[in-house]
Amino acid sequence: MRGVVVAPQPMAAEIGARVLETGGNAFDAAIATAFAQVVFDPFMCGLGGWGSATLYDSRSDNFESIGFWPTIGERMYPEIWTEDVRGYTNIWHFALFEDFRNMLGYQAIMTPGTIAGLDELHRRFCTKSLAELLAPAIEWSERGYTVPEYLAVFLREAPIQGLPDPTLRAQRTKAMRDLWVKADGSLRERGDHYRNADQARTLKRLATHGLKDFYQGELAEQIASDFKKNRAFVTQADLENYKVRSEPPIKGLYRDCEVHSAPLPGGGLLLQQMLNVLEFFDLSSMEHNGPDHAYIIAATLSWAGVTRFRHLADPRFWNVPIDQLLSTRHAETIAAKIKRRELPDQKALDAPGHTTHLSIADEHGNCVSITHTLTTCSGVVVPGTGTYWNDCVALMDPVPGRPNSYVPGKARASAISPTVIFRNGQPYVVVGAPGGWSITSAVMQAIVNILDFQMTPNEAVSAPRFHSEGRPVFCESRIPQRTVEGLRSQGMQIEQQPFNYAPSFAKVQCIVMDNGSLRAASDPRRDGGTAAFSR
Repeated sequence: MRGVVVAPQPMAAEIGARVLETGGNAFDAAIATAFAQVVFDPFMCGLGGWGSATLYDSRSDNFESIGFWPTIGERMYPEIWTEDVRGYTNIWHFALFEDFRNMLGYQAIMTPGTIAGLDELHRRFCTKSLAELLAPAIEWSERGYTVPEYLAVFLREAPIQGLPDPTLRAQRTKAMRDLWVKADGSLRERGDHYRNADQARTLKRLATHGLKDFYQGELAEQIASDFKKNRAFVTQADLENYKVRSEPPIKGLYRDCEVHSAPLPGGGLLLQQMLNVLEFFDLSSMEHNGPDHAYIIAATLSWAGVTRFRHLADPRFWNVPIDQLLSTRHAETIAAKIKRRELPDQKALDAPGHTTHLSIADEHGNCVSITHTLTTCSGVVVPGTGTYWNDCVALMDPVPGRPNSYVPGKARASAISPTVIFRNGQPYVVVGAPGGWSITSAVMQAIVNILDFQMTPNEAVSAPRFHSEGRPVFCESRIPQRTVEGLRSQGMQIEQQPFNYAPSFAKVQCIVMDNGSLRAASDPRRDGGTAAFSR
């Protein structure tokens, strides 16, 4: 078997598997899959998006993180909207404004990184030409396809209370309306035909002139001109000066396995801190999702919320005590609190999205875990380009002086946790997820399910799940009532979601490699997930 590709979009996964089948490596397959995801899931990811990759290159026996984080445009400043914020959502912590200015329109956009990140990956690790890898995305953009349920559902319902009606995104700009509003004034639905010819032309240009054209060529000039006309905070200088961050991943241990995940401002810090805490508990001796196991998992998530609100930020702009937060002493302190049934109070927490993912492993042992996103999509399409744009400002902080305040050049903190795990010196698990601030909680529970409970990938990603950002603790309706009642009796604030598979929870994409076999699974919390094998 040449390898496996796992992604929420079946056709994108098939395209990646075809690249493996025709002799490409995992990195080639990642490029083809990522661009196909842009085509088949345009509200979840796009050319105007951002993300992070954790990879293992078997040729050099080296792990690396390629962070293509979004950054605040030079025309924004910390106090710009301070007086207008109306609160925050109770999950994911979106700042709320009456006019949704931080979620819809040009001023919600931050400098994008997706194209720069994929360019770095292609230049350094791929064997196939950019033209060959972009060809499927170009073809499907040009010919179009039937709108699948997983895409149509985005336009029918907002996953989180307080967010704007998603239909507003599909009608925000004329270029977006041209793509999504039919002749009778209704929006495209499941079964309708969708086509983005302008995007096909943009992809052809990038295949011919190189991906840098998006930042420093004629395409960049076209984007910058439209941004200036519409008073965006991102300028041509922001595009020209954008740089990816290539560095070692955050590395830790869990149950004698090496865990490599996204460095700051990504969620690897939160993930490793939680795993460090769980080392102090013998989870495998407990009933999975029984009262004892559930309390430890939920409390660990709650205490990670304290780290998130106090410390998760761009380390180039905020002093983050990484060594302290990842120390055994810190983990032991939190574990002791959990054993005493102590949970963080609001004082501790008050102290100072929509996404996609792909996991790929090939026959040579190369591994790629990439999470990329638009956050929730600003509703902006630059005319003539077919490019969808991010709304990353939505999850920055409108209050000055905090870890994620609006400061030009600062990258957005994120829970994204593309992760590669080694066991006995060999690749073992490739895992990650889309799902905003519920990503690290989902990835952590999937890892625990595999390493502590010996679940298969399908069992690990499908099992009932918890999520917390400090308080309260959210859980799916499949969690047993005796567990819910047991947690409440121990002082935990539980909000059971009215879903068996909560759509606001992250969707894990997982590969397990063991004794020469490859097993993989895509989370059922979103219609459309698939694992494609290349033989």
